[in-house]
Amino acid sequence: MERERNLPQNHATKTYARTYDKSAKNVIATRQFLAMILHERVPEFQSFSLDIIERDCIEGTPWVEEIPVDPGRTNGKRPQKIRGLSAEQSEEDEGYITYDVLFYARVPGSGKRIKLLINIEAQRNNTDYDLFHRAWFYLCRLVSSQKERDFSGEDYDSICKVYSIWLCFYLPEGEKSSISSYRIHKDDLVGCHEVPESIYDLMRILMIHVGDDENADTLLKFLRLVFLSELTEGELSQKLQDEFGMQPNDETRKELTNMCNLSLGLTERAEARGEAHGTEKTWITSARNLMKNLKLTAQQAVDAIAVPEAYRAKVLEQL
Repeated sequence: MERERNLPQNHATKTYARTYDKSAKNVIATRQFLAMILHERVPEFQSFSLDIIERDCIEGTPWVEEIPVDPGRTNGKRPQKIRGLSAEQSEEDEGYITYDVLFYARVPGSGKRIKLLINIEAQRNNTDYDLFHRAWFYLCRLVSSQKERDFSGEDYDSICKVYSIWLCFYLPEGEKSSISSYRIHKDDLVGCHEVPESIYDLMRILMIHVGDDENADTLLKFLRLVFLSELTEGELSQKLQDEFGMQPNDETRKELTNMCNLSLGLTERAEARGEAHGTEKTWITSARNLMKNLKLTAQQAVDAIAVPEAYRAKVLEQL
């Protein structure tokens, strides 16, 4: 415990970001939120009500940061004991990278089972690789890892269709909020060999970029409200009811409370714009939450949420 209290500033900042990141994924993994995403953007479920999707379609409890991506590991859960505090990857020598939110859903009537992956990308895409290549790799792993898990032997007709849905809370410069779908399609180059689309339409990417710009799309408005509005849990729950007819249940309210207490809005978004993370009241609430949950000192908590220098003394006095 004493070692945790003496965490260096950069570690405290990263720990805060990872804790918020995990909390945001837990919010997405609630059945109410998954139902909204399926209803709005997954064709197989768009004709069904939110209540039916939530109650009858989503199987079991979604896995949040439990299923490894790497070959040879996807068919088993992440080990119970993982060193380090990383939300996405353990210590470098262990190398476990996990899917953010992974779950199955079954289409009413047909009984068709679909495997869905939701990844949350809160940071700017400043990696050396294109995010689409990562998305396709994840999809291919979700297909290949089904053998001896979702089907056995040569029963390839039992392969589940897979979706990789990416929620990107940043906008490339000059772009507005958008939703794009990428999938396998058929081109007849010579003649025509009739094959039902369902045979080859097994992988699909949904790339969703969410920004502050006004957009009438229901899912974009929903995601912007939940993750970019900087409201308290009570205010957010009321708006969800007023604007989307969603009455958050106990599970959803619990996860929303955890997320809102950590940060009223995505940390990376505020840092990228060079803005303050919120009002003085928000900084104090967030810092106290970090001190309680992560055992940080007041100074470490203030460093982690990057309180502007002009306000630090006053915030520290309150803490």
